[in-house]
Amino acid sequence: MKKIIIMGAGGHGQVVADALLQMEKATPVAFVDESRELHGKELMGIPVPGGNAEINKIEHDGIVIALGNNELRRRIFSELKQAGENLFTVIHPRAIIAPDVTIGDGCMILAGAVINTQAEIKDNTIINTNSTIEHHNVIGPHAHIAPGATLGGEVTVEEEAMVGIGATVLPRTVIGSQAVLGGGSTAIKDLPDGSTAAGVPARIK
Repeated sequence: MKKIIIMGAGGHGQVVADALLQMEKATPVAFVDESRELHGKELMGIPVPGGNAEINKIEHDGIVIALGNNELRRRIFSELKQAGENLFTVIHPRAIIAPDVTIGDGCMILAGAVINTQAEIKDNTIINTNSTIEHHNVIGPHAHIAPGATLGGEVTVEEEAMVGIGATVLPRTVIGSQAVLGGGSTAIKDLPDGSTAAGVPARIK
């Protein structure tokens, strides 16, 4: 049984903890969080001994960065990799993943997610609850597909991009690096790097 530290004890971190608790070969042994009011407490029966400085004091086999901010998650991922840490990928047992999907290090694939054939999920990417990643998608690294989002076939979501809750991306569309597609929006054409778009169809703000 692999012992996993969850970095981030907020709502997303607790969802990740729930997924880990349901996995057969891994278990959460601690949260670490910089919020001092959580130190010394337990959440979901999992201790929060302190902040990131506690990592080296905790016996562990891997770390999950359960933080929603893509840029922050990317930076911490790089730092932990350089330190020789294993970035563990969490896959909820009720996710549906085609056998030929490739998944990178440190990803979070949560309950109800569907990832279809020939998709590629790159490092440190969140595929959140009930999202659909259709065939031949390329997602990430460090991207976030929010709950209930639907991506058609051959979509590309580039580095640190965000597809919001309930958003839809039509087939063969590219969501550029660090771009944001707002919740409930529909992308019918490519979004440039760093852009923010919302609406049906999505328009760049």
